[in-house]
Amino acid sequence: MYDIIIWPGWLAGAGIGLLMVAFYWITGKQMGVSRGYCNLWAYVSKLPFFQQKEYTGNIWRVWFILGITLGGFLSTVIAHPGEWHLHFDMGQAYDALLPNNVWLRMLILFGGGLIMGLGARFAGGCTSGHVIAGIPMLNLSSLLSGMLFFVGGLFAVQLTVRVVSL
Repeated sequence: MYDIIIWPGWLAGAGIGLLMVAFYWITGKQMGVSRGYCNLWAYVSKLPFFQQKEYTGNIWRVWFILGITLGGFLSTVIAHPGEWHLHFDMGQAYDALLPNNVWLRMLILFGGGLIMGLGARFAGGCTSGHVIAGIPMLNLSSLLSGMLFFVGGLFAVQLTVRVVSL
């Protein structure tokens, strides 16, 4: 059996912040995920939006998002050899808020992801891009965005819980 090493939040956060700064110093580019999805769509879609210069020709971002997915899978397999299984359980909070019908649940989650993706493009980056990549770069708009994301998230959760429990 493997021992799982769990880093304290402050140490993991500092490590991620240092990674973002080092990545920027080395490449001159900010590391983010939402633009990587646009880069992926640039290769599989002919829609004019995804054929803009900022989305084409950045294959490294596609490999980055594929690496995040593969890294999560591999860490699960390594941490729990022979014990993991594929499931769609997302915890009690999701079970209480989402319908039991799997297709309707997938439709709601897909719609939510689509809205988040559109919001990320309108905001010039996703929450992780602004908070994880922008704040270590001392970007004032990212600091403000991060605070507003947090407040908006608290408001949205409270509103959702109150509406669903009516």
